Amino acid sequence: MKKYLFVLLIILLISTSGVTASEMRKGISVGAAIGAPFTFVIVGDYNFGSASVGGSLGFSQLLPNAGFFDIGLEGAFNLPFTLSDESQAIVIYPSVGGRLDLEFGLATVVSIGGVITLNYLLDTYPIRIFAKAIPNFQIATGLFRLGMRGEIGALWTF
Repeated sequence: MKKYLFVLLIILLISTSGVTASEMRKGISVGAAIGAPFTFVIVGDYNFGSASVGGSLGFSQLLPNAGFFDIGLEGAFNLPFTLSDESQAIVIYPSVGGRLDLEFGLATVVSIGGVITLNYLLDTYPIRIFAKAIPNFQIATGLFRLGMRGEIGALWTF
């Protein structure tokens, strides 16, 4: 699944390489994301410029054959630098922050952790493509373990 997400991200970046990058946009954004372990969420956030806050609602499969309804809250600081190639054709905006997920299914699981995000903004359209790494601690009745999630998705900024 991780290879699938990586290939999908590369395809998205290559397909938009003819479109120039833009500055980080302020405002409300909505979109969707898929992830590994299998996750599908509807995402919304508000970007202040130097920081952003967001939330998500969706489905996650934390355990084999066990689905969970996921509610996520996130806050992130947009780092003051960009990652780009020499020609500035692809400009990536990194951000780091914290995340809290509540998952309801066989049991209630609380996931507390960080989030590392790479954002790519299209100039022609108000779309932001992102990839996230979400290391976390998962806490439930009789369960305490380290977890790792990854997500890729897109947001439309109003």
